[in-house]
Amino acid sequence: MKWVTERRPHVDRCASAWFIHRFVDPKATFLFVGPHEKPPLRATPFDLPAAELGHHDGKVTFDAFLAKYRARCPRNDPGLTRLAELVRDIDLAEFRLPESRGLEILLYGFLLAEPDDGEVLSHSEPVFEGLYQFYRGTGGP
Repeated sequence: MKWVTERRPHVDRCASAWFIHRFVDPKATFLFVGPHEKPPLRATPFDLPAAELGHHDGKVTFDAFLAKYRARCPRNDPGLTRLAELVRDIDLAEFRLPESRGLEILLYGFLLAEPDDGEVLSHSEPVFEGLYQFYRGTGGP
């Protein structure tokens, strides 16, 4: 399946792409469009204006994925709950969680180091997988 989002992915788009690969479509491919470009009809849009899988009612795109694909995820998963809080905290610029600034800096570093948006997603996926495992209690010191 093809998915499309805006170029230069940051926290919400990176986390959503991880979620897609992890729970929805392991063989997903991603396309990127500019802010005023129309997404291709053959791709499912996310984190784009007016997309079903986007920001709605104070929630971020990652929240929309959790709501739509909850049946594909483990029930009452503390990893996904905490990851959603982290994505929301950074994407809405609240920065209440201690790890928020560090993750934001790391993801911006990927954007600065890598001009290819697909590579940015590739670099960020292990970060989100590690956070997910840690938050669900299967990792960490």
